[in-house]
Amino acid sequence: GLTWTYDSGTTQVMSGPRSLDGTEVMVLTHYLDGVPVSEDYLAYGPAGVATLGTAAAGQLTLFDPPLLIYGPPPLEPGLAWTSTTRLGGIEITLSSEVVGLRGVQAPAGRFNALQIRQRTLTSTGGQTLLDLFLVPGVGVVRFVTQDGTVIDLIERNF
Repeated sequence: GLTWTYDSGTTQVMSGPRSLDGTEVMVLTHYLDGVPVSEDYLAYGPAGVATLGTAAAGQLTLFDPPLLIYGPPPLEPGLAWTSTTRLGGIEITLSSEVVGLRGVQAPAGRFNALQIRQRTLTSTGGQTLLDLFLVPGVGVVRFVTQDGTVIDLIERNF
């Protein structure tokens, strides 16, 4: 499988394919200090990459409809997409835009990455902002959180 390790103590491992609710998905498992904490179920298609749901603490939560996390290929500056799903009684909207191409120096190397700005809004008034620095064929090499915290890729294995 594919593995990404970040300087925050998190590791992500991609495995699959697996069938979930009749759809073929790839499973992205998130580990914190070596302990699995959650899984995301990702479906790849012409519209982009959508998450069908997540599992944490032994509980599976499916999104209705799936939430589009990456827009249709090719990802390029100026491309924007929005997706809305329901989780219980809460509506979640993810608005994303490729804001540019940036040079990123991370412990895992130097990359030309697409900077993707993701805004998450909930019907209860919650909102977050996250910048992802994505290198197609490599993965996310840097995350910058709303408070300015930088999380860098330190190792990747394919």
